[in-house]
Amino acid sequence: MQKRKRKSAERMPDKPAKKLTTNPDEAVLNLLSKSKADLSKERRISFYLYFPDRAKAVIAENELKKLGFEVECSQSYDEKNWLCLASNHLMPTYSTLTSLRKKLERIAEKLDGNYDGWETGLDADESEGLPNIKRS
Repeated sequence: MQKRKRKSAERMPDKPAKKLTTNPDEAVLNLLSKSKADLSKERRISFYLYFPDRAKAVIAENELKKLGFEVECSQSYDEKNWLCLASNHLMPTYSTLTSLRKKLERIAEKLDGNYDGWETGLDADESEGLPNIKRS
C-alpha cells in the first residue's frame, strides 16, 4: 500500500485553541500564578514611564507622587529619554493593575511619554529588591 501525500488543501484535525490574552496585565498575572507566586499578598510593584526630556519627567514625577507612588527619575540607558520608575505596595489584582495602567498611560500620553509596563518579584518579600517578573 502506498502512502498518501497530504494535499495542501487538506487540513489537520483542529486542536482546541489555547486562549491567548491580549491584555498585558493579565498575561503577567498569569505568568506569576504559573510561577506559584502568592498573589494574595501585597507586594512592591514597579511601573516604568519614559519621557523625552527632564522637564516632562519632573512633571510626571509630581503627578505620580500625588497618586501615592515612590518615584525615581533619571536619564534612561539610551541617554535620549528620562525614566520615571514609580513603585508602590499593592495587591496584584487585575482590576488594580488595569485601573493604574489607564492612569499611567494618560500621564505618559499627556507629556509625550510612554508607559512601558510593570514588574514585581515572585515572592512578596523578594519584591523589595530588584523585581524579577517583567512586564506588562
